[in-house]
Amino acid sequence: MAKNTSKPNTVVLAAHGIPPSNYPGMKVGLLMMLEILNEKAHWGFLQKWHARLDQEVRTWKRTPQTDPYKTAVEALAKKLSERLGIPVLVGYNEFCAPTVAEAIEKALSLGASTVQVVSTMLIRGNTHTESEIATTVQEVAQAHPEAKIVYAFPVEEDLIISLLETHLHRFEE
Repeated sequence: MAKNTSKPNTVVLAAHGIPPSNYPGMKVGLLMMLEILNEKAHWGFLQKWHARLDQEVRTWKRTPQTDPYKTAVEALAKKLSERLGIPVLVGYNEFCAPTVAEAIEKALSLGASTVQVVSTMLIRGNTHTESEIATTVQEVAQAHPEAKIVYAFPVEEDLIISLLETHLHRFEE
């Protein structure tokens, strides 16, 4: 993918998402099982069941106590927005709302003409960043040819190493 040199006017922070701690664990297991089954056999009734459970967990009421991850991601987005001086919206790959696609669509509805999507999952080799988020960004971009929607991935390995090195120095005595 060619490097993008135009400055974004909105960023979407793509995070993983987790089920809130008060969401029934059995339903999380069922949701994951249905996801695996749907990959192998596209049975309509299983897809509908999966969609209902997915919607339920994504829209489950959350608090900082039941979903500290979402609280942390939203705080990170706020600080990134302040540093960049542009809106930073959050979208979640799974278990939480809004979805990455919904966050991109919201950015466009608010007037963004250039949206960069960046994942909190920095390391290559996982299906979330390599496939799922990439496909979502591509599909939304195809639906909106008037906008420039860029997936800022992969993160260069040297940047990740520098981040980890700087972080580790904080723990030296």
